[in-house]
Amino acid sequence: MRMLDEYISWFQENQDLYLELKEHESILYDRFLPLLEVLNHITSEVLEGRMQLSDDLEKIFSIGFEYVALQFETVKLYLDTVFKGDLHELLEYQEVLSALLSAEDLRYEIAEKEANVDSDLFDSLIDKIETILQNKEPIDENFAIMIDDEVKALLKDESFDFYGIIDIFVEVAETLGIYLYEEEDILLGKDI
Repeated sequence: MRMLDEYISWFQENQDLYLELKEHESILYDRFLPLLEVLNHITSEVLEGRMQLSDDLEKIFSIGFEYVALQFETVKLYLDTVFKGDLHELLEYQEVLSALLSAEDLRYEIAEKEANVDSDLFDSLIDKIETILQNKEPIDENFAIMIDDEVKALLKDESFDFYGIIDIFVEVAETLGIYLYEEEDILLGKDI
């Protein structure tokens, strides 16, 4: 229960920024959505007595909380230091910041799978992304393609399959009956 209390405190402290990201339809909001929806669901279900915190759920909760807290801190750090609290300016660089967060995910996955990659090339990629952020450099319109190309060069091993924590939490959400991306029905023609 202590872990749930820590999460509740953390979420209350960070909720305003999360809601601002949602309001601005930020890709950073989309990144955090699966994790926070699962964590909020588990918290409310356990506190309301509809779910027991099993070892598996506790592990899922712990990993998700640690992950989202670290990634959220990175966003807050850039917001506070580089963008001086200006969320709108940060949002101009959200694609670059998301790439940095994804690169950190990839670094973890590479270490977990003990994949053979050129660490100097990987460090160079992260340095490039951080430099764009820290110097608020103009973002090339082909930024995403450049990152993809560099990641492909980094992962020469074609058998490497990146399946990150966010992907896992999308599946966990579905298993728990949380539908993250509900589509609206579109009616063509006259409403009868």
